Amino acid sequence: MHHFTAHRLRFTLEAHDIVELNEHQGSAIRGALFHALRRKFCAFARQPDATCETCALAQTCAIATLVSTLDPQHARGQDRPRPFTVQPPVWGEEGAGHFWEREDGSGVFRYEPGETLQFGLTLYAQAMQLFPYVVLASQEFEEGGLGRKCEQYDGRWRRGRLAVREIWAENPLTDERQPVLREGSRNVYVPDAPVTHAQVLKNGEWRIENGEFPLSLVFLTPTRLVDKGHLLKPEMFRFRPFVQRLLERLESLSGAFCDTPLDVDFPALLAEAEAVQVVEERLRWEEVRSYSTRRHAESPLGGLVGQVTLQAADWTPFLPWLLWGQFTHVGKDAVKGNGIYRIVNDE
Repeated sequence: MHHFTAHRLRFTLEAHDIVELNEHQGSAIRGALFHALRRKFCAFARQPDATCETCALAQTCAIATLVSTLDPQHARGQDRPRPFTVQPPVWGEEGAGHFWEREDGSGVFRYEPGETLQFGLTLYAQAMQLFPYVVLASQEFEEGGLGRKCEQYDGRWRRGRLAVREIWAENPLTDERQPVLREGSRNVYVPDAPVTHAQVLKNGEWRIENGEFPLSLVFLTPTRLVDKGHLLKPEMFRFRPFVQRLLERLESLSGAFCDTPLDVDFPALLAEAEAVQVVEERLRWEEVRSYSTRRHAESPLGGLVGQVTLQAADWTPFLPWLLWGQFTHVGKDAVKGNGIYRIVNDE
């Protein structure tokens, strides 16, 4: 991880129309970015049956790097991770919309014209070179819209259109913020505020020195973990399966996008993880689903949300990986915004 970096971008968009997003807002944002990238940059976008998997240009195509899991050279083949994650609006925070109950009884997050929608997007390591494609694709929301089709105030049915107002690069470990795109300007600036392993180690050392333990993990979006073939439900939560899934994700991202293995003794660390105790469990299972236009089917995205407090004899070997996990997410469907958590220290 010494050469691995995370580049977090924060987007602020203004709704021109009514925008309605299902409960899992990250799925809609990821899907809209995918289609915008394909419409704007794919040479074969007009061919309905064209896919990255069958495209002769996939190995040299920047868009395939962002949207496809295809990589025959990778150890995981077509299951390699994507080089980014979406941080969707979190209910109750600024730019998260308001809950709206439709006539059919379903609930959506709704944005009225003039309201802002805020979301994050994190690019990993070498993928930062592709950030101009992401910025240009997000500007396509003004034409293609976002979310589900709904009746607008003019009586027409369409996806709500939004305009990008601001983009900032943010580094929560250093509190650094850099403008990428300012409101009213057409100039896009290349950010230079990456999260690095040196910063992660320094933050972990500070936490150890200040002795703010036990610590809690607060799961902000559904975190879908599988242990021995079974979903990890609230009453079954243990630290070892969680940290095992986290280490696997970090190893996969680091190996795929900066060609460096994870410098960790897996068996030894997992053995230590068995001794970490759950002090208090306030988790619940949140069941949500998303619709795949590619497969024409729904996918389950439900997972753990809430807070769990943990106690370890020594957090030193775990903290760097726990801190990295705040930027990479953990578990299934991380690219769509699942598996976001924060570390909260309890004195």
